[in-house]
Amino acid sequence: MTNLDMNTTDLTQNATTLVRLAIERDGVIRNALARGIVNTRALARDIEMTANGKVSFDAILSAIRRYPVNEAYEKRKSSGNRIMKLSLRNRITVVSLKNSNDLQKAILRFSSDMNFAAGETFRLVTNMDNASVTIDSKNLSRFESFISSSQVNRKLEGLAEILVEMPIEIETAPGLLSTIVTELAINDVAIRQFNTIGPGRMIILVDEFDATKAFDALEKLSKL
Repeated sequence: MTNLDMNTTDLTQNATTLVRLAIERDGVIRNALARGIVNTRALARDIEMTANGKVSFDAILSAIRRYPVNEAYEKRKSSGNRIMKLSLRNRITVVSLKNSNDLQKAILRFSSDMNFAAGETFRLVTNMDNASVTIDSKNLSRFESFISSSQVNRKLEGLAEILVEMPIEIETAPGLLSTIVTELAINDVAIRQFNTIGPGRMIILVDEFDATKAFDALEKLSKL
């Protein structure tokens, strides 16, 4: 093998490695490539800059074009097909509170009158110092009457929640959560909070103005 052949081989291997790392470390790029919505030349320029001129633009562009896009698409499709049901609810508020014995007692008194069978929303997450309550607007004012304003750290209003129902085996399925998060990121949706409520059920909180866009993105993902 000549020196020229060896240099060409090294160049190709370096470009392939750079491209693989750039794509596999960024779920947004990976899924966008699978959807065919990435400007490959712009991506090549970006990767070229990170290589500090050690790998040529043409070698990087060629490596991008050789990347197994179909495999990435199949992984995305497999994840999307696990979505069994989606539901959307608007007018959700998250109240962050200073945890205390008095607060726990107040929450217990308040929650005893919640009608969960009617679909009312009330979720509580606590640690030693803080508590977070997710509640629908219908019950917000009543909840606030049970607590002191001095107990409130922050209140996030104008949220929507998307309930994603999947098979229970998602707990051991690698890459599934990242696919959902990436799908929303591609569609410019900011996730305000992300929770699970039992096997196969996750709740994604987004701003109300993003709710329809987020729901549609996940619905399209589920139908690939």
